[in-house]
Amino acid sequence: MVEYLLTTVTLVTVFAGMYGFLQGQLRRLFIIAGTKILTPYY
Repeated sequence: MVEYLLTTVTLVTVFAGMYGFLQGQLRRLFIIAGTKILTPYY
């Protein structure tokens, strides 16, 4: 039980930190990918 709770808390904190860190990066990556996908059609 304790190991399960510790694992869950650790995963949640890791994902929260990754989300907070990658939010700006992912937005820029999506913009770059979108422009690369849409550029050949225009």
